[in-house]
Amino acid sequence: DDRAKLNKPSETLITTVDSNSSWWTNWVIPAISALAVALMYRLYMAED
Repeated sequence: DDRAKLNKPSETLITTVDSNSSWWTNWVIPAISALAVALMYRLYMAED
């Protein structure tokens, strides 16, 4: 039940972004993801 409720808002969010066709979200979201991955990688390498 909870999983179904969580999936629906994410689909709505994606649809909203597509309908707005706002260019910046297509760059900001991957950029934030890349930064998060880079930080996690640096922290992981620092521990080793």
